[in-house]
Amino acid sequence: MVLIYESDPLDTDDARGRFYHVCRGRVDSNELTVPPPDKPHECERCGVELETEDFFIAQVKGSV
Repeated sequence: MVLIYESDPLDTDDARGRFYHVCRGRVDSNELTVPPPDKPHECERCGVELETEDFFIAQVKGSV
């Protein structure tokens, strides 16, 4: 898995989820946003392209 989705507890007004990229076995601390369908995120270090669909799959699977 190259994306991790972390969700906040739902008992707060600002509850939301956050996406993080796992690059070469390490979690990048920079939070990612869901990209538009025609502009995937590309990791400069490992070359992985993270498309919109990848974010939705990570969200369904939840955090690892």
